[in-house]
Amino acid sequence: MKNETATAFKIITTLSIVYVASNFYRSSIAVIAPNMMDEIGLTHGQLGVIGGAFFIAFAIFQVPVGIFLDRYGPRRTICGMMLFAVLGSAGFAVAADFLELTAARFMIGVGCAPVLMGSLVIISRWLSAERFAFYTSLVVGMGGLGNILATTPTAILTDMIGWRDVFWIASLVSALSIVFGYLIIRDAPKDHAMHSRKAESLKDALGGVIGIIKDRQFQYIFAINLVIYGTIMAIVGLWGGNYLRDIYGLDLTTRGNILFWMTIAVIGGNFFYGYLDGVFRRRKSLVAAAAVITISLLVILGSVPVIAVWQISSLLIVFSFFGSYGVVIMSHGRSIFPEERLGRGIATLNTAVFLGVFLLQSLGGFIIGAFASENGTAPLSAYRVFFFCLAAIITIALLIYSRSKESKTPKEKAPEPA
Repeated sequence: MKNETATAFKIITTLSIVYVASNFYRSSIAVIAPNMMDEIGLTHGQLGVIGGAFFIAFAIFQVPVGIFLDRYGPRRTICGMMLFAVLGSAGFAVAADFLELTAARFMIGVGCAPVLMGSLVIISRWLSAERFAFYTSLVVGMGGLGNILATTPTAILTDMIGWRDVFWIASLVSALSIVFGYLIIRDAPKDHAMHSRKAESLKDALGGVIGIIKDRQFQYIFAINLVIYGTIMAIVGLWGGNYLRDIYGLDLTTRGNILFWMTIAVIGGNFFYGYLDGVFRRRKSLVAAAAVITISLLVILGSVPVIAVWQISSLLIVFSFFGSYGVVIMSHGRSIFPEERLGRGIATLNTAVFLGVFLLQSLGGFIIGAFASENGTAPLSAYRVFFFCLAAIITIALLIYSRSKESKTPKEKAPEPA
């Protein structure tokens, strides 16, 4: 246990440093959006495209990332592709119009695409499978510092030096994280089976992806992975701010503070569920309990009248905490993939995460937009319908997931994390 603890500390710290950069880019334009719109003359629609370019790139490149991880290893894949993020951040800093900003943001998404999936492959090969969810939660949670840096600190720095210089600094920091990661990261222990396996042809590699997609167990897990993070990001990452403005009339600063604590709650939820996965004997029961709590909170959000700001803030923060159980799903998914398809399996499963963000955020726009008045605000009924729809979608996904096989046997209770 002591040897694993020392190894885990080294691996988790290194991977988290690289993941901080990825998470910063994911959330970085929200706080600087007004500055960008004023300087370049962007419309709301163009801003939406710029923001979405990161997630589209991320989703498109998950399957290629999986092939690269299995063929070339996480070290070369992560550090090599992150160079695109370095160049994309520099390109964003000098972009002069909508197309240049979109292209730069897409390039950043390509660069960040392998970071988390490569981290999961490394964890799978170096550390115990029983504590996979816990170690994953540490990377996700510590990497969440990037999301935090993209809020108030970025706003302060933007006021001091401008948003373009912020992205020059981000480009430099990303470059340093690549150097650090390349020096520390190793794909697997010296005696690991991955060192002696035969390299697959491109045809066989693509065939492996198709085989993964056809697997029933993969499909059941994919269904719920499609809605977990998507539900959180639909509210925390986009429509929660509009809800607080339209229904409660909160100003930018107050909304930002509430969203900040919701982000902290998401990070805390990842740690919480990562720990519980090592305590619960059955992973499916943990996922079902988390999903039911999330559904119940969405129903409450859709049912309550206008209440005190502290009450609705507390409810949204609790929802953000208990709805962040994606690490358990990734742990379940990791258990169904053989070693030779591990990178492709995890990366293909992760496609659901970003596809879900796109679909559920778009669903919110369709529903809320249907109720919106001429001045752009929407009534309480619009958000009620949205919350109820999210609850229904999670319910359907949970029913599909319930058909999957349990990934733990009753005797495989993981040791409690140190």
